[in-house]
Amino acid sequence: MELECVKYHEKMESEQAACRHSGDYCQHRTSCMIVFIEKENKREADAAQSLKSEKIEQRETQS
Repeated sequence: MELECVKYHEKMESEQAACRHSGDYCQHRTSCMIVFIEKENKREADAAQSLKSEKIEQRETQS
């Protein structure tokens, strides 16, 4: 899905969603789909990394 920054009119795919101007003030940030999807992507990546770490720990304790 293609997303567009309301303030800067920059387009990006949802898989690469990241606010490119996170240090700038933006009145739209609280309702921004880019920021929301960026957080969701980070949560999913963190969850996948945690799961991977748990599996490695289980293998090490079983050996």
